[in-house]
Order: sequence, then C-alpha cells, then structure tokens
Amino acid sequence: MYGIQALTDTLERDLKAGKVHLGGCAIMGADPNRHCNECEVDFDTKAPNIYLDIDGVLLANDLTPANYSKEFLATVLERYPHTTYWLTTHCDGDSNVPIQHIGHLFDDETVELMKKIKPTSWQTAKTRAIDFDRPFLWFDDDLFYEEKETLVSHGALDNWIEVDLAKNPDQLAEFVTSFPLPVNITQDI
Repeated sequence: MYGIQALTDTLERDLKAGKVHLGGCAIMGADPNRHCNECEVDFDTKAPNIYLDIDGVLLANDLTPANYSKEFLATVLERYPHTTYWLTTHCDGDSNVPIQHIGHLFDDETVELMKKIKPTSWQTAKTRAIDFDRPFLWFDDDLFYEEKETLVSHGALDNWIEVDLAKNPDQLAEFVTSFPLPVNITQDI
C-alpha cells in the first residue's frame, strides 16, 4: 500500500496481521527525519551537505591521490551518505564524470565510495550549486573572489574548509580524526 493512508482500526488490524505492507518513504512522527520502509534507509534531514572538490583535495596533483583520500572519503560517506556532493569542474550534473576522470588512480573500494557522491551543476562560481538553506561544509583548495563574497554574504565563510596539500600533505588525515562542523550547527549531528 503506497500513499498517505488514514490509520483506521481495520488498517491497524491488517498491519498487525501482516495482510498489508506499507511501503515507500514515510515521516516518522513529528521528527523531521525520513525513513524508507522499502529500503530501510533513514534519511537524516538535519545532516549538512558536504561539497567536495577533486583537484587539490582528493588529488595532490594530476596523477597522485592525496594522502588519506580513501580514509577521508570513507569518513565523509559514513557520516553523510545521503548529503555528499561533487563540487568540481569535473562533474557538471553527472556523477559518473568525476569517476571517469580520476577513478583509475584509486583502488576499487574507493571508486565504490565515489559512486555514492551526488552531482552538482553550476556555471561560473561553485557557490551557485550550494544550498544555503541547509548547513554545509565545502572542501576546496581555492576560493575565487565571487565565491568568497557569496559565502560572506550568507555568513558562511567558515563553512569553506581550505585544503592546502602543499602546506600539509596529510591534511585529510586531520579531518578523519577530527571532522569539522558547519557554522550554526550543534554537536548532536
């Protein structure tokens, strides 16, 4: 049975008897989180969006994965499996393109992790793909003037996490052991 159903005595009795199967995603009480009865997945609507660049973040240079990139991706996707996005010139609305671009540099397990990352589309400035109505973290090595101004105007400059692998080649390991939180977010995430 799909759709919103009135919970009548008959429906409740049929549910308990196993005669009726409720499927699809449903809201659980007053909680803003969602649960899918079909796939048994909880979608945490409080989770921040995580935006990932490739060059200078996951790659130290054109042909070398950054130190701890596999562990970093595993940490991000373990914490935020439904709210992690590519924010890179190598995406443009298709999450397969980044994998085609860099997948050959990583082991199969890491490529499988990458397949969980959702695409973004944007033109000119990456900030045009950011949902400023949700808390977020943006891992990138570079910030253009327009992008900085946009972050400042939204009071979200601290949500840009500068990755500088030239200065600290093991920086991703720091995020694995101490993952940052977006501004205006409490520790209960």
